[in-house]
Amino acid sequence: MVYAFVTYLDNLYNPMTSMMDNLSDFQDGIVSGSRVMALMADETAAPQQSPVAGRTVTAGKIEFQHVSFSYDGETPILKDVSFVAKPGQTVALVGETGSGKTSIINVLMRFYEFQSGRVLIDDQDIRTYSMAELRRKFGLVLQEPFLFYGTVASNIRMFDQKISDRQVRAAAKFVSADKMIEALPRGYDSRVVERGSGYSSGQRQLISFARTVVTDPKVLILDEATANIDTETEQTIQTSLAKLQAGRTTIAVAHRLSTIQNADLILVLSRGQIIERGTNDELMAQRGTYYDMIQLQNSAHLD
Repeated sequence: MVYAFVTYLDNLYNPMTSMMDNLSDFQDGIVSGSRVMALMADETAAPQQSPVAGRTVTAGKIEFQHVSFSYDGETPILKDVSFVAKPGQTVALVGETGSGKTSIINVLMRFYEFQSGRVLIDDQDIRTYSMAELRRKFGLVLQEPFLFYGTVASNIRMFDQKISDRQVRAAAKFVSADKMIEALPRGYDSRVVERGSGYSSGQRQLISFARTVVTDPKVLILDEATANIDTETEQTIQTSLAKLQAGRTTIAVAHRLSTIQNADLILVLSRGQIIERGTNDELMAQRGTYYDMIQLQNSAHLD
């Protein structure tokens, strides 16, 4: 009788125990499903191009002419933004959070359509280039690089089989990532899980640099690429970044102002407008917003 009682009791609780074990998976499924449905229901249209046959990005000159932009069509994010980045120059974008720095990158990369003004690449409207040409000639390095499931080599190659192993190794060597990669257990064939778990922030960033340079872009876009690097690889990252920028037009978003003081042009943004522009020395001499930002960061480091 006791045995029967205990057995019935176990049989009573087993379904509830099983349900609790699977509850977390069930909740993950609900969240994932809602995200998929939201993505499928999104009616945001991709910016349309009217490509001219054979048009390519050759020099990498970038020009914004009175560009205004809004994400929702109502709240202006960029207001009458104008600047020129000549071939080979570095233009830095600085300002407080929400000032419009990343929005300029989004417009330039054609992630969103701008409402008014013109964006020119090599003196031609950006809409007259094919999206494939813009993706080939623009290299984007983000603050948090995303590594995909595969190997180190496949993450540099980005699954483009036209890129040879020799090119992969040459790109890694160019950005000083070769020693780090070769020190891994299986070198370029080392396994990478999704998001690059198991690799430090500096290692992930070096791999993303190699991924960018392997396609030899004409324009380099850095969205706070040095914000999350660890001190162990900081010097290597800075050296690699200098090599990446050499001979390329660079648009750099930066919070750490010490990394962009050698830029050819610094644009200070506030509430979607350019309020100051010039070199580091020129802006320091003005003793305006940029000067205050430098003083604030220096005092924070001293503290």
